[in-house]
Amino acid sequence: TPMWLPPLRLLWPGARPSAEELHAFARGASDHAKRCSYPGSVDSLPEERLWFVNRADRRIGRGRRDYERASEALGSLECLELTWLAHCTHADSLAICSRQFGCVWLMNANRIISRENDRSNSGRRRSITWATTQRHVLCGEERVSVVWDAATDDVRFQVLSFSRPRHLYSWAAYPYVLAQQ
Repeated sequence: TPMWLPPLRLLWPGARPSAEELHAFARGASDHAKRCSYPGSVDSLPEERLWFVNRADRRIGRGRRDYERASEALGSLECLELTWLAHCTHADSLAICSRQFGCVWLMNANRIISRENDRSNSGRRRSITWATTQRHVLCGEERVSVVWDAATDDVRFQVLSFSRPRHLYSWAAYPYVLAQQ
């Protein structure tokens, strides 16, 4: 297959891609929702040297009320509503558009591969996992979770991902990508 380059939008500072553009990209990406080929998953991380693994774990609150609020935000992908990021879903496709260098917006497509909402005696956990597609500059997978630990009453936001560039252009920009993550 030919090398895919992501769509770029040049917009005035402060402007964002339109909802129509994001929906069109998400719909188009759902036709190309084949996952990028890579070993493992976030449950069994690749051990090869060229994969970057990102782990983050932050306490964001305490108690059931904070957990429910954070869990709802994760379920609706409100956690992706940032000033430098826009997103849209269509079926199992997740289109992500990130602002680069102030006025350039870069579109990439992921496929949502699981949504979990678990309860146990030790607490609760809600997570969403997505994998990059052939319409993404990287190859990899990411799981975002909200966890309520019943023993400590802490509510935690966790990210676990692994990735690597898919082609020469993304290798050149990879240090910048890692700094953004």
